Amino acid sequence: MSEATNAGIITVGEERWIPGSQRADGSYRKERKVRPGFVPLEDVQRYSNARLEKNESKGGIPGIPGTKKKEVVVKKPVKKVEATPPSSDQPVDKKIKTLNKKIRQITELEQKAIKGETLNEEQKEKIKKGKSLRDELKQLTEGLDNLSL
Repeated sequence: MSEATNAGIITVGEERWIPGSQRADGSYRKERKVRPGFVPLEDVQRYSNARLEKNESKGGIPGIPGTKKKEVVVKKPVKKVEATPPSSDQPVDKKIKTLNKKIRQITELEQKAIKGETLNEEQKEKIKKGKSLRDELKQLTEGLDNLSL
């Protein structure tokens, strides 16, 4: 018995066989005989040109004697560090943006309530928070105005 090929085919005497195996679900596959002359794709050898391999090992270009490949050095980009301190407005801007979104949602819910649509408990709780959110937004925008002056 010989060693298995890439496709798993073993040779027993002059016959070639694919041995039985166990499937993922636990059942077993039967072993199968391979017809003479059949070569599966896994066992087909790729064509290789000896002249090209010789030039590639030297690092040259095929057809042009005396040329060698230059080593390419890849430079990694260096991140520039700025001396300016990070802006403290970014978290405030984000907070203002989220508050505006919540207030917009609350006004939509208030309009639905005015039209007479029924609101669930979560929506009613959200409407109750509207005044405190508007006050918080007012304080943040006033604080931003004072900083910019």
